[in-house]
Amino acid sequence: MRWFPRSLFVRLFLIVLGGVVLAIALTTTLAHRDRTTLIAEFRERTAIGYLANAIRVFATLPPAYRISSANSLPSNEWSVDFGTTAEVPWGETMPAFAETLASRLGDVARVEEAWLERSDDCTGEAPGCRHGSHTAVVRVRFPDGQAASISYSMTARKRPPHQEPMGFWSRVAVFVAIMAAVAWLVVRLALRPLHLMAQAAEDFGRDITHPPMDASGPTELRRAAQAFNAMQDRIRTYMAERTQILSAVTHDLKTPLTRMRLRLEHCADEPLKDKLQGDIAAMQSLVEEGLELARSLDTSEDTKPVDLGALLQSLCDDAVEAGQDVRYDALPGQRVLVNGRPNALRRVFTNLIDNAIKYGHYAHVSLEQRDGTARVRVRDGGSGIPEEHLLDVLKPFVRLEASRSRDTGGTGLGLAIAVNLLRSQQGSLTLRNLPKGGLEAAVVLSTASIRKQS
Repeated sequence: MRWFPRSLFVRLFLIVLGGVVLAIALTTTLAHRDRTTLIAEFRERTAIGYLANAIRVFATLPPAYRISSANSLPSNEWSVDFGTTAEVPWGETMPAFAETLASRLGDVARVEEAWLERSDDCTGEAPGCRHGSHTAVVRVRFPDGQAASISYSMTARKRPPHQEPMGFWSRVAVFVAIMAAVAWLVVRLALRPLHLMAQAAEDFGRDITHPPMDASGPTELRRAAQAFNAMQDRIRTYMAERTQILSAVTHDLKTPLTRMRLRLEHCADEPLKDKLQGDIAAMQSLVEEGLELARSLDTSEDTKPVDLGALLQSLCDDAVEAGQDVRYDALPGQRVLVNGRPNALRRVFTNLIDNAIKYGHYAHVSLEQRDGTARVRVRDGGSGIPEEHLLDVLKPFVRLEASRSRDTGGTGLGLAIAVNLLRSQQGSLTLRNLPKGGLEAAVVLSTASIRKQS
């Protein structure tokens, strides 16, 4: 069902509105059918009354005067033919009509047969014709033996111009429009709690310290908000416990590592001493990165406007002074401000620049602003990362073979820390291989404002 809208709001709106329109159409159809039936029955009863009265009048007259009396009737409604030479009508025989008329006449005349000619074609009728004309035809025989075929035409009543049926359909259109507005309001009110909960979940996913959801409104909404807030509290507790455990373990490892380093000073075997000192240094680096990872999961640094261009320029200048091959392309005449945590952003971009230099020999940093976001790209000239590992290297403790040597170091936590720090301030980090070689790390942050320098 590709044609069906994907939005739940549109789906419910169309279902409610479709039900209303269907109910209106069904009600209108049934009412029209009942009205048509009632009008037809009324016309038949009226025709029976007129025919009975006319036959009674003819029955009181001598046969010689009946023809002249028939000629005095309106020719557009009545047709009387005395004798048995009248043509048989083509319409539907009506035994019930004949019986009812016979009961009304009694002994005045004998009803032999009756027909009903229906014409639903309104051609030639004035605007407003709905039912066409009906012609009742009866054959009677008077007590004196004379037979007669009498027809009475029940012409549809013509509406005045100001009573055109368009007035009915315009009222139906207004009613449908009102019901559409009501359906839109009902669906909007019904889905508003779902929208609020989705927004709260999105905010919580971006910032674990986000305030709880407002537990007010209808009973169902309050219960859902309370359950959602309880879930937030449990997740915060689990995250705090995990961070505390990771921080405690990595912190407590520093003490035995320090003792091992001191004891190695008394080792006489220099080759063994060098190897053990290298292992201790690697362990020390892993412990420090573990502490950084723990801090990145639960940072308490406040957010404030950060001049992203100035921050990147400072980091690149420091790298150049240290003799590293780093180039920065600034946005001329603009300040790009983002709402972020300064120390966390410094940690992120330092990590990305160091990785570019370590694995790609140089770092080319650029900044651009687009669609309310600031985009920082850090490119290098290395061999890149296999496509199947571009997402894996953003996870904790994931290292590729090229990064496991002591020369390059690497604990597999640097990019994971950067991802956590960016996620806590509504940012993102993606990696991609460049067509001509090298790797590009792209950071996207929401801009606070952009002002031209004075």
